[in-house]
Amino acid sequence: MRRLLGTLAYSCALCSPTALGQEAGEPPVPPRYSLGEGLKARAGSVDARLRLRLHADLAESRLGALGPAAGEGDAADVRRARALLDLRGAEGSALRPFRLRAQVDFKDLEVRWLDLYARYDGIFSGGGIEDSDVRVGEFREPFGLEAMTSVTYLPFIERSTATNTFTPGRSRGGQASLRSAHGLLQAGAFRRTDGLPFPDEALDERAITLRAVWQGDGQGLTQAGGSISLRDPRGDLLVFRGTTGSRLLERIADTGSIAADRAVVGGVEALLREGPWTAQSEAFGLWIDDANGVNGESFLSGGYLSVSRFLGAGETSWARGRGALGPPRVDGAIRPGGGGWHAMEAVARLSYTDLTGGSVGAGRVLDLETGLNFYLSPTTRLMLHWIGVSAAPAGGSSEEGWAALARLQVQI
Repeated sequence: MRRLLGTLAYSCALCSPTALGQEAGEPPVPPRYSLGEGLKARAGSVDARLRLRLHADLAESRLGALGPAAGEGDAADVRRARALLDLRGAEGSALRPFRLRAQVDFKDLEVRWLDLYARYDGIFSGGGIEDSDVRVGEFREPFGLEAMTSVTYLPFIERSTATNTFTPGRSRGGQASLRSAHGLLQAGAFRRTDGLPFPDEALDERAITLRAVWQGDGQGLTQAGGSISLRDPRGDLLVFRGTTGSRLLERIADTGSIAADRAVVGGVEALLREGPWTAQSEAFGLWIDDANGVNGESFLSGGYLSVSRFLGAGETSWARGRGALGPPRVDGAIRPGGGGWHAMEAVARLSYTDLTGGSVGAGRVLDLETGLNFYLSPTTRLMLHWIGVSAAPAGGSSEEGWAALARLQVQI
C-alpha cells in the first residue's frame, strides 16, 4: 500500500511539463495547460472553459445503532464525477458581460443536471457599488458561507451536518448581487424543483432568500454576516435532512416530510484567515408554523465551528466576489522520499444539529471530524479523516459511533 501511494503521489506531482523539467534539473518550461483552471478554447467572440471534477470515496464505519443493521461495514463509491462548462464573451467584445454556466454529474453514467443559468455582469454601478450581476436559471440559493463554497475547495469530505440540514440548496429563480469595497449583498426569488433543472417541472414551494456580509481585507476577520430565507410551501411538504461526514454513511439527521404553512430559515456566519490558519463558524435557526397540523411554532437549530491549518507555506484562498472560500494555494507537492510539509493540511470541525422542537421530534446529532489533507499536486488531494458521531432521538438515550473516511479528489 505504501508503494502504491508513493507511486500515485509521484505521478500526480509530475503531471505538468513544468514539473517534468524541474525534476530533470532543467529550467522551468511554461506549461501547455493548467490543471484546475480547466480546458480553454475560443470560438469567435466567445470564450469557453471546461472543468472536470472527480471525488472517489472510501468509508469504514462502526456506527452501531446509528448505521445499518450490522452496525459496521465498509463502502467505496465515486461521490462526484462532474463537468462544468462556462461560456463568456471574449475580452473587449460586446458579449463580455454575458455568461452561461452548465454543470452536470455523470457518476452513475447518467447525466444529472445541477446548474444551468445565464448571468449578466455590471448591470448596476455607482453609489459605492463596484461590481454587480444578475442571474436567471437553476443554481444554489445565496445562503451561508459553507453552502456557497464548492466542496472541492472545502478542507472537509463534505459540508457539515448543520449546513446540509438547514441551507436551501439549488432552486430555480432569479438573483441579483451587489458588491462594494467592504460588502456583498445577494437576494433572489426562487421556486423549488425536483430532478433535472430543465425541462423538469417546478414544485409549488416558493422562497425569497437574502444574504448580506461585511468583508475585510482578507486577513483577520475576513467576513461576517447573515442569511435569511422565507419559504412558503404552498401545499408541498417541507423536508430538512443532512448527511453526516460522508454520503456513504447512513443519514442520521432527518425530520421526514413536514406539512406546514410556512418556514423561515436564518443563519449567521464568520470567517477568519491568518496566514496558514483558517477558522469559520455558522449558526442556523429554523422556525416552522403549524408543523404537521399542530398550532404553534416549532424551532430547530444547529451550527458548526471549523479550524484548518497548513503545515507550511500553503493557505486557503478567499473568493471575495462570491463571499466564499476559493481554491487552496499550494506550491509544489508531496514526493516520495521526503519533502512536502507545505503540502499537508490539518483540519477539525465540530457540528451540532437539533431537530427537536414544538411538534417536530427528529432528535439531535453531534459530530466531530478531524483529519489530514495531502496535496499530491495543487489540484490533486488525498484526504484521510475520522469522524465521531453521537445522536439521540427525541426523549431517548444517545447512541455513538465512528467512521474512517478517505477521498481522492482530482480537478482538471
